[in-house]
Amino acid sequence: MDWYTDWPRTLVGLSLGAGCLIYYLLDAAKVPVLACRRGAWRGFLEQHLNILQERYWPTPWCYESRCQTIMASMLRARLPDIAYRRELLELKDGGQVCLDWLDDGLEAEEGHPIVIILPGLTGSSQSEYVKSFVLSVKDSAARCVVFNNRGRGGVQLKTARTYCAANSDDLEEAIEHIKRLHPKAPLMATGISLGGMILGNYLVTRQERAAEHLVAAMVLSIPWNVFVGTEESGEALVEPAAEPPPGQLSV
Repeated sequence: MDWYTDWPRTLVGLSLGAGCLIYYLLDAAKVPVLACRRGAWRGFLEQHLNILQERYWPTPWCYESRCQTIMASMLRARLPDIAYRRELLELKDGGQVCLDWLDDGLEAEEGHPIVIILPGLTGSSQSEYVKSFVLSVKDSAARCVVFNNRGRGGVQLKTARTYCAANSDDLEEAIEHIKRLHPKAPLMATGISLGGMILGNYLVTRQERAAEHLVAAMVLSIPWNVFVGTEESGEALVEPAAEPPPGQLSV
């Protein structure tokens, strides 16, 4: 059947294709938004990161954000488990965290940088998104170590205390431990979701001490304001109670 003999379907197909193209050009492909107040830091970013001035062109066959999330999860699920070198770090209060290292062939070389990766709330060194980060670090010829929180990564929780975004004591002990092992290695850290909040807490509360240990840090997928986010989530989850029928009391 030729296209001109079935013109209604052809017209619908062309309309859908044109609509997708217009959406891609006007909404999907954009210049990144730099959420940073005016000042020296923003000027530094704009001067040295040319990518912030360029238009971002997402993958044409998967440019919608929700589709990208689903597709990324499906592709990363195919990643095999990574054979880490495990180190259990005993903490000052009797707890322990697990440091999983991927530094094959680099153990004896002190010049290579070390990247610490902090997983999210329920993540560990074998989580799909963590493995993708680890393999990227490996390709850059750097050491990588995944910081597994208390009770995560298959390690027994030895204390009543767990972990939260408002406390970075465990991370501080781990960073100081790694720095003692490799004093000459440049140390960097990346935190995703809750891991990014813990890393941000460490940077803000330790300040100069953190700057002495880390040469760079990056946080990903964290709330802009966790308190406002919590309030919004609570309002969305709690429905207003219905008015009681006449003659009845509400409890």
